[in-house]
Amino acid sequence: MRSPLFKVKEEIRMSKQVLYEGPDISKHNGVVNIKQIRDAGYKRIGIRAGYGKNNVDEKYITNASACVNLGVPVLLYWFSYAYNEAMAVKEAEYAIAQAKKYWKKCPIAFDFEYDSVNYARKNGVNITSALCTRMAISFLKKVREAGYIPTIYANKDYLKNYFNLDQVRREVGEVYLWYARYTDNLPASELLKVDVWQYTSKGRIPGASGNIDLNKFYSNFDGDMVVNETKENSTCNINILDFQKAANADGYRDASGKKLAEDGKDGPKTQYVRKKINLKAKRSGLTWKTGSKGALVKYMQRRANEILGHDNKVDGCYGKDTRKEILELQKKLNLKRDGIAGYNTIQAVFYN
Repeated sequence: MRSPLFKVKEEIRMSKQVLYEGPDISKHNGVVNIKQIRDAGYKRIGIRAGYGKNNVDEKYITNASACVNLGVPVLLYWFSYAYNEAMAVKEAEYAIAQAKKYWKKCPIAFDFEYDSVNYARKNGVNITSALCTRMAISFLKKVREAGYIPTIYANKDYLKNYFNLDQVRREVGEVYLWYARYTDNLPASELLKVDVWQYTSKGRIPGASGNIDLNKFYSNFDGDMVVNETKENSTCNINILDFQKAANADGYRDASGKKLAEDGKDGPKTQYVRKKINLKAKRSGLTWKTGSKGALVKYMQRRANEILGHDNKVDGCYGKDTRKEILELQKKLNLKRDGIAGYNTIQAVFYN
């Protein structure tokens, strides 16, 4: 006969439903294709915004903008090298600054690991449970004050020896737990506590090469909002918005001589400006040299990287490499292959 405890554990397992799965990524994963990951059924992606003293992850802008453009919710995290509360507050501010570029609201996790402890030790600081808990509180309070969703990343050892999660929640309020434990089945006593379970570091999924962290999400958090999404302007397309900003920066004006409204809508004025644009390389004998330059070239280079899953240079110079990239982009999107980023090619990258 099964014990009452067994029955309780089974009820816990049944009550914790996996809503969806998703990877978490950083520069260490190299170039990832967010569209392929999304299309494979992964519903949320963890992204490292940065680490330590305002070191933005080298792939953050590419990964974050692709998630926004493709409508993929995120779980941001900042890898901490703090060894006092003031440093933890500054790291929270760095993370929030990166989040604000793309989201009005999303989860931001405090990620403090063994490398963090070793770094503190090298700087003469022993990380105690009390200090680690205070730093987590300082970081997560700042996250909540900024309107974002406080989340803490931890494994079993950290919950036992470094973080007093009950104290964190008493002082911060609701804090989501992102729990790392690499096993096939999570014990009921642990499953009860988690909101996100990172269950492997050796996942293999479409859109990413090599091993990747994978997570099961038991919570949908508290409602993500992208920066430009409001009730008044729910049709804002961030790809169009970025185009409008780049066109304005390059000096393009509408028929009235005014800057484009940066509203993320492909209206008549935006279409008028788009008709004036032909970004291309310059032919020099049998070779191609730099032709067009500027913010719009950067825009097209970035969008080509996102759509093709590449990691090519974004330097604002339209030379032979960018021409080659645009030709590949045009082939993928079934466009006329002329190597020129004009009206139709620009329109196509609005919606891919």
